[in-house]
Formats: sequence, structure tokens, C-alpha cells
Amino acid sequence: MRVRTDCTFAPTGGPRRPARALVPAAGHAWVGTGVAFKPAKRQAGTLLVVWEAGQSAPWVLLTDLAPAAVGVVWYGLRVWVELGFKVLKSVGWQWQRTQRDDPERVARHWLVLAVATLWTVAVGTRVEEATARAICPTRLWHPPRQARAVRRVVSVFAQGWSWLVRQVACGRVWRRLWLLPEPWPPPPAALTICYHGTPT
Repeated sequence: MRVRTDCTFAPTGGPRRPARALVPAAGHAWVGTGVAFKPAKRQAGTLLVVWEAGQSAPWVLLTDLAPAAVGVVWYGLRVWVELGFKVLKSVGWQWQRTQRDDPERVARHWLVLAVATLWTVAVGTRVEEATARAICPTRLWHPPRQARAVRRVVSVFAQGWSWLVRQVACGRVWRRLWLLPEPWPPPPAALTICYHGTPT
């Protein structure tokens, strides 16, 4: 979770201090275990203080992941989560128009939306790969060995949606689909990361 930059943190084996004081300036990140907040609200965990160059203030994040298991730039992927909500709502399945309030019916509906989203993204993945190879998606039969690093103008969901509408209208859907997960983003080369309690 993201916490305020003025919260306090006691690193394991160290004194309590403002979290922001754990990094000297922009271009630095600090990762370590300890206890966040004051005695009345103590919370043990791993704290990340990430201050990328060009940013006016650092991100201060608290997680239950071990320091070695967390990426310092993962919080930037929250945009993907927000776009996922848009797919469920205004950009895709229009969830906001439903009137369901029974939890069991909502759960069934969300299962359908999850499967439909997965299918649509798989179709979009095939379309995107075919476009990168400059061939028609109907002629692409095998997935590549790894995902390509591409700058998208149109989302994978939107590409899949466009093709699925045509396929369903014609009564022909692709049976060969795949997903190509992208690797976790690496931290910027200019970011100096200090792992508290880890020998250098």
C-alpha cells in the first residue's frame, strides 16, 4: 500500500525516523524491513522509498513481500490495474450498467467477464504479434518464444475486441490462442538502490 511520505519507520536494528529521510535525494531508492507508524498503529513489513530522477517527491510503499521479492518500480504498474477496471466498465463490458446486487449472481457474472476478458486479450495478443510480423492474423499459427517490447497505440484488449466482433458475426473463431506475459520492468539504470541489512 502507498503511505504518506511523512510517515515514520523503524528499520530493523535502527532508530525510527521519517521514511522520506531514508533516501538522500532524487535518483535513490531504499528497501528494508522494519516497523512502520507510531506505537498505536504499528505495522511490520517491508518499506520501499523510491525517488526517481525528475520526480518532486518519493513514493513510500509498505508491503508484506520480502525485500528480495519486490521490485522497486512495480508500483508504476498500477496503471495496468486502472486500465483493467476500464475494460470491465466503460471501455469494454459496461459493468456499470448492470443492476445486480445479489452476491452470488454478481460472482457468476464476474466469472463470465473474467473468461471473456482473457479470451479477448488472447485474440489481441495474436493480432499484435501478426501486426509486428506484417502478416494477417489468420495466417499466424504459432506463438513466438517471448513477448516483443512494443509501444502500444491501441491496447491488446481493443485489438482483440475488434477482431472478436468480426469473428463472432461470421461464426468463425480462432481456436489457437496464447498469452505472452511481459517481463517485470527493471529499475532505471540511474536509480541507486540501497537494500537495508544486505551486505554490499
